[in-house]
Amino acid sequence: MLIGKLKQLNFAVAAALTIMCAPAYATSIKIAVAANFAATLNSMLGPFQSLYPSDSFSLVSDSTTNIKNAIISAGTATTYDLFLSADFAAPQDLYANHNSLVVGAPFHYATGSLELWSKTVNISAGLPNPLTTNIVIADPTKAPYGKAAQQVLASSPWSITTIPSGFVFTRPNITTTYQAVNSGTFAYGFVAKSAICTKPGSSEVYPAGTYHHSYLYNDPAHPYDQIKQYAIKINRSGRTTAQNTVLTNFVNFLTGVGTSAGTAKILYYCYQLP
Repeated sequence: MLIGKLKQLNFAVAAALTIMCAPAYATSIKIAVAANFAATLNSMLGPFQSLYPSDSFSLVSDSTTNIKNAIISAGTATTYDLFLSADFAAPQDLYANHNSLVVGAPFHYATGSLELWSKTVNISAGLPNPLTTNIVIADPTKAPYGKAAQQVLASSPWSITTIPSGFVFTRPNITTTYQAVNSGTFAYGFVAKSAICTKPGSSEVYPAGTYHHSYLYNDPAHPYDQIKQYAIKINRSGRTTAQNTVLTNFVNFLTGVGTSAGTAKILYYCYQLP
């Protein structure tokens, strides 16, 4: 009988230790993130929880415009605590015209770049002229990367000002644009550099056997608005004091305050820091 009770006690102690040692991510926030940055943000979860073991976050990804509209529609009843946009315009619009829905001003967290990418066609020299193959870009009315691609296409020698038209098609956001090229639905298209580039050291790495051409925002021949990505805190009415602490911790992590773990992930995915 005594042996049986000791076994039960040992089991109970072991179970209690297991519970005590298990990660307890008791406090979580929700981040609405532009599609281009979703993979980078997802890769930050582990390093963030290493620094803040009781903190966590979940994410929802969509085009910048769709997220902004969802925040406006929901008001302070929104489920989002932070908005990571792919541009400055969307968070600035919230700040200037819907100020009761945000906390503080927009802040710059990363700068992205545009790439022409293909798995099958050698487009290393850039976009062909004339276009004879269907290509894909993100919807320029919703996605800043799509707007940048539209600006490139509007320049000489293509001078394409109406999209979609001819050989140019669109997808709802930059992630679905990447997927359309990756699946072979389109031979090539304009994607976010972060989707195909990593920088584990001093050199950038791209998927083997694929082709890409970098388009720089300040190229005098094919300029586009620099893709400066801004974020803003959202005024969610149900946020607790503990969640406010998590939000502060994450913004510091993202912007490199007190640690480089977050900014290291931004650089790893070939973004530039502010």
